[in-house]
Amino acid sequence: MLIFDELKKNDPQLRLLAVALAGGLFILLAGLWWVQVVSARKYESHLETQSYRTVRIPAMRGKILDRNGQVLAENHPRYSLSLYLDDLRQQFDAAYSAAIAQARAGQKQRIAAQEKKLGRSLTKAERKQFALATDQLKQLREQSRFSVADSVVEQVGQRLGQPLALDPATFKRHYDTRLALPYPLLPNLNETQIARFEEQYPGGLGVVLDLQPTRSYPYGTTAAHLLGYVLRDDSSKEGEDAYPFNYYMPDYRGQVGVEAGFDAQLRGRPGAEAVLVNNLGYRQTESVGSQAEPGDNVVLTIDLGIQQAAERSLAAHQGADARAAVVVMDVRTGDVLAMVSSPAINPDYAANEPARLSDSKLRPQINRAAQENYAPGSIFKPIVGLAALENGLDPNAIIYNPENPQDPGHGYYKFSASFSKRDTAPPGDYNFQRAIERSCNTYFITIGLRTRIENIVRLAEKFHFGERMGLPTRQETRGNFPTLEQVSRRDWRDGNTADVCIGQEIDVTPMQMAVAYSAIANGGKVLQPRFVERIQPQDPAGGEAPAVFPSGVVRNELGVHPRSLKILHDAMLAETEDVEGTGRAAVVPGLRICGKTGTAQVKNEQGQLTGWNYWFASFAPYENPRYAVVVMVQTENRGSGGVTCAPVAHDVYEAILQNEKPDAPALATVQHRGAAN
Repeated sequence: MLIFDELKKNDPQLRLLAVALAGGLFILLAGLWWVQVVSARKYESHLETQSYRTVRIPAMRGKILDRNGQVLAENHPRYSLSLYLDDLRQQFDAAYSAAIAQARAGQKQRIAAQEKKLGRSLTKAERKQFALATDQLKQLREQSRFSVADSVVEQVGQRLGQPLALDPATFKRHYDTRLALPYPLLPNLNETQIARFEEQYPGGLGVVLDLQPTRSYPYGTTAAHLLGYVLRDDSSKEGEDAYPFNYYMPDYRGQVGVEAGFDAQLRGRPGAEAVLVNNLGYRQTESVGSQAEPGDNVVLTIDLGIQQAAERSLAAHQGADARAAVVVMDVRTGDVLAMVSSPAINPDYAANEPARLSDSKLRPQINRAAQENYAPGSIFKPIVGLAALENGLDPNAIIYNPENPQDPGHGYYKFSASFSKRDTAPPGDYNFQRAIERSCNTYFITIGLRTRIENIVRLAEKFHFGERMGLPTRQETRGNFPTLEQVSRRDWRDGNTADVCIGQEIDVTPMQMAVAYSAIANGGKVLQPRFVERIQPQDPAGGEAPAVFPSGVVRNELGVHPRSLKILHDAMLAETEDVEGTGRAAVVPGLRICGKTGTAQVKNEQGQLTGWNYWFASFAPYENPRYAVVVMVQTENRGSGGVTCAPVAHDVYEAILQNEKPDAPALATVQHRGAAN
């Protein structure tokens, strides 16, 4: 009331101020009424025509390094051409308008022709028959869009000097489901194409040169089976599913090998980008919601120099397509220094020819070092011998190997008048050392039967034959080995025991034998193989500590007497140094090697002989073992472990010596004539 009393005093200035305030208040109220009442439907409709879409932005994948920091897998920049369809909206609309105009002109012509034919004007109902249906209009719009985009793509192809074609079905699917994202035109441009595009393409038509990382393996097929490979996979990964991504930029997932086993660490954490799209699906604006965090680097225990030496030697001695494997292990720590599988596979999996991958004989995708079963043959005899020594075998006791009447010059073990086992060793007297050197079947069958199969199986269980090791590479088979329950059954015969004693009718992997020979070498510790030394951030300045995997993890203890191991070591040393030894081709000057050759038959499901597994399993140096080297070759050609595999082991040990003394001159390859087994 005081305000009105003041206004009644007839003060002009006060009245002017009051009118101004009243006018302003009226304008404010009118504006609010216009926005909230009159224009409410307009703004509501505007909000309905726009929404945000979230895009998953993949992180930079971590590197894979060897133990010395050599890069085995990294990210390589790949340039590709992409078409942003939202930049062509005006052209799409113009083309559609032209198409509608043309269609309506045709409609008028058809109506005029019909009226001329009838001699009268068409009724309203008759004219509707010539109207464009909704489906026709939709088809015209789709054809107009495709025509515009195809014209742009054709222009780009002409300027690049490479014909480009737009697939109608792929284009429609992208437009309907991923309009806010660029349409890929040409992936993986070479340097010439990049330069030509930058020079000749003026821009303005929505075509952009995009940079995307792709997986690269600098050393090609080196350690390819261990590294594994990645394939395109744009989906969310574990722990990301809760985030409501609408679109996914190109990303990769490890499929096998280290790429798969440590995919979670290598891939990092993706970022997110929010894209505002209109009611037609075209992007309006975009903003980054979160930055992608790069993946960690994985440092392997592999030594690149030893790995490459093993691969070169295997290819030189057996050919690039040899079905073979080499495993090199540190007997003190379980570190795998080399793991070779042949034939090699290109880590860029998509580049491999389907015919090669589907070859049932070569099967290059199989990691033969850990993923395939092989009969070990005579390289299993040291384990049988160790079991016998632990059960009272006198290593100097003589066992006679009689001459085989059906195969003069070779011995045999006779079970009965109708059943015997042939022997590749010559007839004569054998003690433990000579039996190892000459790989005498008769000797090991005899001591195996005396030791009893149960005792052999108990020792084999400590080696974990017939069990998986839990390798992180998704490339593992457990092998096949009889259990105590199986050998206790009534249907188990001496012939079955004989097969086990000479390494037949059982299956192992080269990796399992490397673990076994490491245990024989190190005094009885059965170690867990270690492929990965540590996982560390890409940016060492970030302050995050690397995750180190422990070495020397013991799975089991053999619990054998040192005397038994010493006797076995001496016999295996004679295998490579004595004149009768079958592993002399492995000898490297300056390094005393304990080894055992082996040969096992390969038969098909019908029991027909189809080939042989040749082996050389070893460790060195004799005085203080540090390395185990196992070589396996499967072939249809006759040979022996000493001739086929020992030369490869020689090259590997030579590389090991060179690795320990890099300033020393390379040793010349020693040529030896291998013995029978």
